[in-house]
Amino acid sequence: MAAKRDPEQIAAFFASIGRIVRIALLISLTAVVVFIALLIGQGVSPERTFGSITLLGALALLTALVYLPLRAFGERLWNSVLQVTPAKQMVEETTAQNAVLVADLQRLNSEMRRLDSVKTDFVTIASHELRTPLAQIRGYTDILEAVVESDQVDQAHVSSMVNSLRKASERMEELISAMLDVSVIDVNAMDLRFAQTSISTIVRTAIEPLQDAMRQRKIYLRADGLKELTPIQGDMQRLVQAFRNVVVNAIKYTPDGGRIEISGTSKPIATGEPGVLITIRDTGVGIERDNLELIFRKFYRGHDPSLHSTGSYKFMGAGPGLGLTIAKGVIEGHGGKIWAESTGHDPIRFPGSIFYIALPITPPADARRVLPFQNPTGKTGMLPPVAEVGR
Repeated sequence: MAAKRDPEQIAAFFASIGRIVRIALLISLTAVVVFIALLIGQGVSPERTFGSITLLGALALLTALVYLPLRAFGERLWNSVLQVTPAKQMVEETTAQNAVLVADLQRLNSEMRRLDSVKTDFVTIASHELRTPLAQIRGYTDILEAVVESDQVDQAHVSSMVNSLRKASERMEELISAMLDVSVIDVNAMDLRFAQTSISTIVRTAIEPLQDAMRQRKIYLRADGLKELTPIQGDMQRLVQAFRNVVVNAIKYTPDGGRIEISGTSKPIATGEPGVLITIRDTGVGIERDNLELIFRKFYRGHDPSLHSTGSYKFMGAGPGLGLTIAKGVIEGHGGKIWAESTGHDPIRFPGSIFYIALPITPPADARRVLPFQNPTGKTGMLPPVAEVGR
């Protein structure tokens, strides 16, 4: 079967023939002039000269008769190609754009399904998180009521139940406060109050309530190079919350006996302004590369929610998945950036993960123009103790 030729190739072929014929015509005319000059110079009779000129003229005329139609045909063909080529290019460009759009739609569709699954998981986890302390509160109130009615009040027993009730209520308060914080971040309404503070003070305050949990799980935490960092302008309470959420995340996904290392260095931020870079490295299960950005989205958790276990600091325990979202909102509210790196998720080899927090020494001007969040009572919203973190 004969191969189909591109119209551009055909047009180029006829254009080449036209150029050859045109060159030949020019050569023929030049030869006529030279030949006439030679004949006249040699004294050839006018009759013979006229005959030769007639012969050469006929050849030139014949060449012109061949060239002119070929040239006209080539020009018409070339013009048609010029009209077809843009349409062809337009079709190719449209096809390429459609392919990109299809790929984007497929990616967005996959992401939508994943986020829909995330929301479903959140409802399951949040209901579990709320139901557990509610059940404890209800159970202990029933016991207290029975003890009071039986007139057999044991002070130690009552004190233990009151302590359990307090823990259950604090658990509920933490979850609700985390949800409120995320809603505040969504509408860019954090109340940031800037003052000079140091990274060492922020980190020390953040990890102080976590010492008992790390001691029970034999997790070793080390902080280096923080005291030498330049003091920054920031909202200490919010920054403590952000750093605590990241450290809690490291505790949850680091096995018993693991290590968490916090270090800092002076380094300009992306805009070139002076800043500090804090690194939080753990020896935990790691994070899948596809999840390195998704873990900062609200409600997202990077492992099977069926493995969820209640407990603020248990290994692979999980909350509703709001802690890293809040940390990201606080850091970005200061003009900084937070991101994670990991070679992958492996609950056997424990590749670990690294969280980087970059903060400017002085927040940009727009970071100060954050609207205060007003709660229904008209008071400015304050920071909750610590939010549960999910990866």
